[in-house]
Amino acid sequence: MKPCLYIFCFMLTCIAVARAQNRSTGGGSDRRSFSLANRYQAQMADTLSTDAPSDSTVSLIGAYRLTELGGRYQAPMDTNRLNTANSTLVEGRGIAIAHTGNIASPAQSRIFAERREGRDFIFADVYDAYIITPQNGLFYDAKIPYTNVLYTRAGTSARMEEQFRTLLTSNFGKRINAGVDFDYIYSRGFYNSNGNKMINYRFFGSYLSDRYEAFAHVRNFNMVNSENGGLTNDRYVTHPDDFENGKRGIDSRSFPTRLTNTWNRVRSRQFFLSHRYNLGFYRRMTSGELERRKQREEEKQRRLAEADEQRDPAGDTSQTTDEEPEEDIHADEVFVPVSSIVHTFEFEDFSRRFISEYPAIDTCYANNYGRAGELPNDTSYAARLRSKLALSVREGFQDWAVFGVSVFAGVENRRFRFGGDSAGMEHHMNDFAAFVGGEIAKQKGSVLTYNASGELYLTGADVGRFGVEGSIQTRFRLLGQVATLRANGFIRNERPAYFLQHYYGRYFQWDRKMQMTQRVRAEGIASVERTRTQLAAGVESIRRYVYFAPEDGLPQQFDGNIQVIHARLRQDFRYKAFGWENELVYQLSGNDAVLPLPQLCVYTNLYASFRLFDVLSVQLGADAHYYTAYYSPGYEPAIQQFVNQREMRTGNFPLLNVYANLHLKQTRFFVAGYNVGSLLADHPAYFLMPHYPMNPMHVKMGLSVMFSN
Repeated sequence: MKPCLYIFCFMLTCIAVARAQNRSTGGGSDRRSFSLANRYQAQMADTLSTDAPSDSTVSLIGAYRLTELGGRYQAPMDTNRLNTANSTLVEGRGIAIAHTGNIASPAQSRIFAERREGRDFIFADVYDAYIITPQNGLFYDAKIPYTNVLYTRAGTSARMEEQFRTLLTSNFGKRINAGVDFDYIYSRGFYNSNGNKMINYRFFGSYLSDRYEAFAHVRNFNMVNSENGGLTNDRYVTHPDDFENGKRGIDSRSFPTRLTNTWNRVRSRQFFLSHRYNLGFYRRMTSGELERRKQREEEKQRRLAEADEQRDPAGDTSQTTDEEPEEDIHADEVFVPVSSIVHTFEFEDFSRRFISEYPAIDTCYANNYGRAGELPNDTSYAARLRSKLALSVREGFQDWAVFGVSVFAGVENRRFRFGGDSAGMEHHMNDFAAFVGGEIAKQKGSVLTYNASGELYLTGADVGRFGVEGSIQTRFRLLGQVATLRANGFIRNERPAYFLQHYYGRYFQWDRKMQMTQRVRAEGIASVERTRTQLAAGVESIRRYVYFAPEDGLPQQFDGNIQVIHARLRQDFRYKAFGWENELVYQLSGNDAVLPLPQLCVYTNLYASFRLFDVLSVQLGADAHYYTAYYSPGYEPAIQQFVNQREMRTGNFPLLNVYANLHLKQTRFFVAGYNVGSLLADHPAYFLMPHYPMNPMHVKMGLSVMFSN
């Protein structure tokens, strides 16, 4: 079917939804970031906004993230009433995501600028979206206990995909906060041998006072993926009438796959502690500051009383939210930090096991390095111990201190282990590295803010590795509207990951010395919040890019330069009850054989949002993801990597979803139809990657409840 017919059917569906709600009114506007991921869930705030949570507003529950040097900055809470259903999909993490089908399955963004720098343990990179780190995880300041619970369910019992996620956090006094995140996913899979299970949890806490700040984080990640290697015959998807005597509706779990009874298991632990001691002085508050503090305290007590009333509507006076007054000799003073001593300690390890009970698995690979007659049981392990000490002079302690300066030094100790009987050999390696760096930043003020940082490794295998990056931002008025202009850039000399250079497995082995990869990127971003417009453009030059070659599936280093240019437009429209969100990315790779990318990626979401009975918020709509056809990398289970290929193009087929999101007080629930576009096509070529189709059309439901009292 022609692409224009898909677009026509999508618009027809959206118009029908809009016409059905033509008389509806109301609905608030979402004023959060324009990016797709930020629309759907709490994400990282502007990286220039590294100030601590502002004292100018009163919030009973606040969230923030940490910088690499242990500073904290505000982060948005997950309170959006729109697009709840979309946020629970793998595709909700970006406008174009390659993955193997299920939620929590191995995934990679098709937009090169969104890909993160890889780990030494390359097998965990495919789970980046689910691994919580001290930098992407949230810390909280919860003046009242806060709990958020999410449960989603998709498909029938034989293919059911479930997720249960909860957050619980509370303050203990004014300075201490503690909490736990828990995320459980169990998917039976819509195709043969394509299920997975994830258990991911962390404990976190913080202590905040004028002089001393500390943040702690302990994480445990456990992922098991059942691997099928993709379909052996794609015609089961593209021409289903050719099978089962022409009967449509053949069970997708009966499609033959390359592998069965084969699994990858990745585990990870992380222990993190960052603490700082602030040197400074107390100064007397002005009359205006005293008045604002009084107003904030009154507002805080009012909100606490409202929370108590919701918890105890009968008005039991035996309960009270008033905190015990603490004697404070600095009650009429404010602390001004001048400098800080920061120490960060981190331990993280990863382990991976590739195992199979499929008797014919050896016939699926060209090489076999193990013992004859044995089934594969590949193991890999990596651990990193990192300690860093920083000294900083704080911004704004005097009028002349218009920016802050930090210097730091640290050490790393790394250990690697892989191979064993399954691979025919075993290998161990320890590595030590020392590094130094610095940062200069101006974070206060709205006219001009900037930051720049650099890091240089002095010893070990990383000697010569360095990175310099920075950003600058300004705000100004354009045609009567407030506009923001920002520039980002970096220069890096990166050592290719250890497991890209050395690995022994049952079916793949390599041992090669690679040179440093050099990367230079520059990007500009312009946005107008009032019109919901954001435009970005950038260019990156990469020398000695590392990729997995299509000929043998082994890592190769391209000895040359590759340029990647990209342009991105985000434009949202809102008129009364109707909303239309759009995001478009154009990118061009200088060498499509080494770094294949789709030239055009599009996301559009058309909906009607209104209220019923003044208490129930309703959002009805449809959204679509689309990217142009290209030679998308395939996925190889034996090494858990995306491997280049030149045999099959994927793309040029829209993923169309319809949904209904509802919000009642502190409860959100939804029902959605996934991949409904497949019902409109005679020969649906809906492949995420070569031989990995999208899940067939199914219904997904979910419930999210927030308790804040």
